Amino acid sequence: MGLCLAVAVSLTAVSCAPVEDELPEGVVDAVEVLEEVEEPEPEIIRTPPEWEQSVSTADFARCKLADPRPASVRDLHRGQERNGVVGRDNVGFPRTEREIPGLGEGKIILAKVAFDDAPPSGELPDDFLETNAAFMTEWSEFFSQGKFRYDFEVVPGWVEVPLDHADYEIDPGAADNEYDQEEFNRQSKARMKTIITEVIKAFPDTVDFEGVDTVFLYWTPEMFAFKQTISARDEFYQTPQGRQQFSVQGGGTYHTTDSGQVTAEMKRDFAWSYYLHDIMHWQGMNGHAPGNGWKTGIGQGAYPVGSGEYSGVIAAWEAFLFEWYEDSQVHCADIDTLGSQERIMLTPLEVYGGDRKMVAIRTVDYKLLVVESRRPIGYSQWWYPENSGLLVYEVDADGIQKDHLPEDCGNDPEKPKWAYYIYPDWVTDRSCKPNDISDMLVREGMSVTHSGVKISLEFSDELMDYVTIERVDDA
Repeated sequence: MGLCLAVAVSLTAVSCAPVEDELPEGVVDAVEVLEEVEEPEPEIIRTPPEWEQSVSTADFARCKLADPRPASVRDLHRGQERNGVVGRDNVGFPRTEREIPGLGEGKIILAKVAFDDAPPSGELPDDFLETNAAFMTEWSEFFSQGKFRYDFEVVPGWVEVPLDHADYEIDPGAADNEYDQEEFNRQSKARMKTIITEVIKAFPDTVDFEGVDTVFLYWTPEMFAFKQTISARDEFYQTPQGRQQFSVQGGGTYHTTDSGQVTAEMKRDFAWSYYLHDIMHWQGMNGHAPGNGWKTGIGQGAYPVGSGEYSGVIAAWEAFLFEWYEDSQVHCADIDTLGSQERIMLTPLEVYGGDRKMVAIRTVDYKLLVVESRRPIGYSQWWYPENSGLLVYEVDADGIQKDHLPEDCGNDPEKPKWAYYIYPDWVTDRSCKPNDISDMLVREGMSVTHSGVKISLEFSDELMDYVTIERVDDA
């Protein structure tokens, strides 16, 4: 009996079973547990394929989609309407230049603002704006690979404006606005200019407005009368440095209150995402596609879903459009010249740098397919851990863009967008579902077939996706 017990405790095979009534109760329990232990599965060592990057086979100009719209249309701001034409910023080359440059440095002032009837709030940490500014500067240097940075000047403390902000209410849903929206828009624009002028007057004399591109205001959470974002583009204001021209924006009550599962606390934690989303608009990035409202990147929308899922990444196409990638980091192919299978090793967007960051495949007219690699790490650390693989989408440089539409799942061709995600081949139910990241991701062993091109993920590890592209007959 003693020999059998010693062997059992040593976790080796037992040749004679112990008699339970001959052992103390605790030892019997231990032996039963040990008998149930299974041998561990041998560790599987995965070895990536020994590939060399394929050379881009296409004329690179074919992957720098030209914006074919006339200059009069390209000049329209996103959402601006003229003669029935809805404006959008370029999604084709050359990129749109707006208030903030796309390369070099953008100068932005951040300030917390309160009023007599909406005093400073203790809900915000003293270093609230400083922390967000540091995060955004780091973000800009990471995704631009050092080609651009946001330079923030944070106004210390609170800017306290000596007036009652309720006297300048901005509420597009108020009953007296219901039947004359144009008149409301005219009145709102005038009120916004007055509000911003008074705020700028209340800034400390130490603030340097010289050469500033934009001013972003964060209203105290006590603010209740601005139901709509306060903004003005390229207006002139009197400053300590004289008359200066810049743009100003401060978000409405949505940004400081609960809305469904997205709480005010969550919005404070992700204030940087709201700022970056709108700053990017003022750089000329269109955003809101592919997957408008999906939690795949900054351009798709600010703030997480109620579960906390979010990504702070910029879409590969817009980074390429803004010349934040070297041309050598983009594998360019063309349906007209795509012959034998091409191999590309893609570095995820969440990983700095890399030999290849994107695949672009020119298909028809002003369209191409984009392939980007994604991981639930870094600026996508709020993704579900299993979300890893490729996202494939089609870009249309001549497309129409409409965002903030009711009942818009974000990826429905019936709701015009400049880009749409494309499901892997295995997905049969392609009805539009909001934020359908899990099914949209192309994982190891999966393919996407579209416009005569097959894109396959052959192997995937932590820091690289091994992708093949080839021409196929349309089904």
